[in-house]
Amino acid sequence: MTHDFTVEVLYHFNCGNCSNWWSYASTPPKNKTILTWGMDGKQVHCPHCGHESVAEIKRDFFEKSADLS
Repeated sequence: MTHDFTVEVLYHFNCGNCSNWWSYASTPPKNKTILTWGMDGKQVHCPHCGHESVAEIKRDFFEKSADLS
């Protein structure tokens, strides 16, 4: 018997207009690696204020992530 698992990517957004935050969970597409940044460059709608804009990964995300290793 084995233990089955799935993979989920959890995106955390901060609105550029109202500064509120929200999260969005997604399953990576078939034949893609976990490092595929599927939301980068996509239009995203803020559920709080309705502002719509292009999503981009935070500038210091990789530097902060490197500090944790």
